[in-house]
Amino acid sequence: ASPISDMNPMLCSLGATLVLASRPQSDGGIVRRKVNVSDFFIGYRTVEKEDMEVIERVDIPLLHDRFEYCIPFKQARRREDDISIVTSGMRIKLRPAVTNGGDSHYWEIEDVSIAFGGMAPKTVMARKTMDALIGQPFESASFEDARKVLQDEFQMPDDVPGGQAKYRLTLACSFL
Repeated sequence: ASPISDMNPMLCSLGATLVLASRPQSDGGIVRRKVNVSDFFIGYRTVEKEDMEVIERVDIPLLHDRFEYCIPFKQARRREDDISIVTSGMRIKLRPAVTNGGDSHYWEIEDVSIAFGGMAPKTVMARKTMDALIGQPFESASFEDARKVLQDEFQMPDDVPGGQAKYRLTLACSFL
């Protein structure tokens, strides 16, 4: 449940779910429930899991075979074996589009999912940034606009644990 985990943002961006299992003492049967990974982290090193539950499995949806991509990002002080400053998982799905006049074809962002570690006390989804990208052309101007939204979405105080609030925000924006 570390807020700077390398894997958690990737799992969140892919829409993964956790299957939690427990065995209540009353009847001895196994009780299972599903939790979206993006909802699993509820605070600093705190997760949506009961004391007697275990993570039975992680279900990760497959990407569509065309026009859907995912990529992880990690920035640390050293190249290997270091704690991350900021991590991210991003998934983007594109679709072909045509201008209103029908004279030009381009790629449009059909869906996007962006999760960050190191930007809050838990792994978080950049929901406003995602909303700003959906339906936009897949071009640099769309991502420049999204960076501005991201800067407003993740305002951290200067005394944030781990420090370097402005640097972390700059790193997060550079991933887009």
